[in-house]
Amino acid sequence: MNKISDYFSEELNRYKFSALLVFCFVITLLAWQSDDSYHAYIMAKNLVEGNGFVYNIGQRATASTCPLYTLVVAAGYFVIRDMFFVSLLINIMFSASAFKILIWDYCKTKKQIIFSTLILIGSVSFVSYTTSGLENSMLFFLGACFMKLYLSHEYYDGREMLLLALTVSLIAMTRMDTVLIFVPMALYVYLFRRDGVSFVKAVGLGVLGLLPFVLWELFSTFYYGFPFPNTAYAKLGTDFPLSDYIIRGIKYYLNAAVCDPILLVVILFAFLAAVSVKKPQYIICMSGPVIYGLYLIYIGGDFMMGRHFTLMFFISLICYMDIKNREFSELGKGASFHRYFVGFASAALIFTCTSHVISDQFLFGGAIGSPVSDERAGYFTTASLFNNVYSLVTTGELCIQNTWNDEGVEELRDNNMTGGILTSVPGITKYYNNDLYLNDLYALGDPYLAHLPAVKESGWRIGHMWREAPVGYMNLVRYNWGTGAIKNDDARMYYEIIDRITRAPLFDKERIKAVIDINLGRYDYLVEGYKSSLDENGRIIEDENGTDDSIAGFYGPW
Repeated sequence: MNKISDYFSEELNRYKFSALLVFCFVITLLAWQSDDSYHAYIMAKNLVEGNGFVYNIGQRATASTCPLYTLVVAAGYFVIRDMFFVSLLINIMFSASAFKILIWDYCKTKKQIIFSTLILIGSVSFVSYTTSGLENSMLFFLGACFMKLYLSHEYYDGREMLLLALTVSLIAMTRMDTVLIFVPMALYVYLFRRDGVSFVKAVGLGVLGLLPFVLWELFSTFYYGFPFPNTAYAKLGTDFPLSDYIIRGIKYYLNAAVCDPILLVVILFAFLAAVSVKKPQYIICMSGPVIYGLYLIYIGGDFMMGRHFTLMFFISLICYMDIKNREFSELGKGASFHRYFVGFASAALIFTCTSHVISDQFLFGGAIGSPVSDERAGYFTTASLFNNVYSLVTTGELCIQNTWNDEGVEELRDNNMTGGILTSVPGITKYYNNDLYLNDLYALGDPYLAHLPAVKESGWRIGHMWREAPVGYMNLVRYNWGTGAIKNDDARMYYEIIDRITRAPLFDKERIKAVIDINLGRYDYLVEGYKSSLDENGRIIEDENGTDDSIAGFYGPW
């Protein structure tokens, strides 16, 4: 009997190892870099080269939503000074490790191994963000680690509770808003599933586990002047009606349903399975994706097809496989439910493989430049691992540098300027021109414009809400003029405060006072005052000041 058991165990392990090889082959073959990832790479490179953990040298501002991931990339770059390859290596390692946890811990049969592997590699979005250079791969790994801790016990001792809180802390440092998926599970454990741990001790363990995130928030507030990434202020502090965000959030779901339906199928069936078995542990587990799903609607979704569904999708698959193995039997309870799941999942995968000719033509569909786009399809030609290796072998250079033209940057250099505010500064362009101070009207790396109202236009794209720069601001940046270049009094005083926070010595008393005051809202009146010079759509109302720095090639959105 032992020999038979060992044989089947060895055979199962061979299937698992083969699945891991297939998964790694697929994600490596389709590996790519998104332009947005280079905003984090710039900060990683600046840190390693001694220029500070900043986006533009000399100004303490962040253009990264993922500080922990950016630090990991910086560590990799410190060892291997090739950002393109080392970042993709990190992505592949994180994604492969997450996949290994799913297959080794939650797939008990050959059918489950094949099923889970096909589900994952059949999702266009999931495969895209196993690499991409963004923080998703690290979230997959940390999310898998959390689920392994959470689903391994009915009750939790002090050590296990501490590890759960620490994992939540690391997830928050990787991308703050994704903790919404995991907080319900952590609270459930801390409130109702303690094993011999008093409430007071549980609070202490929770605080200790969350300490890395708390320390990061204190550092961020002190160093940058703000507790949240600059990108959060740029994307959410627009003054646009909530209804506009909700409409775009719903379109984000429609896009996923049409372009990558397996994402929603897995989340839905995992939720239904959790409800059907009526176990609080599973219901709480799936309440996280529900909360995060509502949050996605609230923030308007994203412009990257399926990206913010991928973590929910992966966590839901782990939860479902655990339910399948513990609560469902092959022929009895849950057997018909699983058959329905397999049927819907198969239909979704077939639809994805055959429908892109149709789906790209929807107004919310996946073509590059549309409200929601398949970013990998758009960038693959110049930003994929395959094409860059081919380019390196045939020409000696990476082709990713050719993703964007440098027309605006060349204009700055031709005029001997040290920097400027351009129409748009893609992350890749900024990375290869890091000697210049570069920001754009989308304000992802501009701590001043990010806090001003955005221009509202019909068809505005989530994550791409541009600001009309106060008159004189662009000349100030371009020619190093003093703050007097900014014509509007409120806008000028607000800039002086931001400048003090982001450029004055860290321990300067006036700077520290400004950091405290701005986070308490004591300078909001300046932004409100500046709004009076704008029309209802955020455009500057022309007056005798004119728009003297609206120079062609530098100003206005694409």
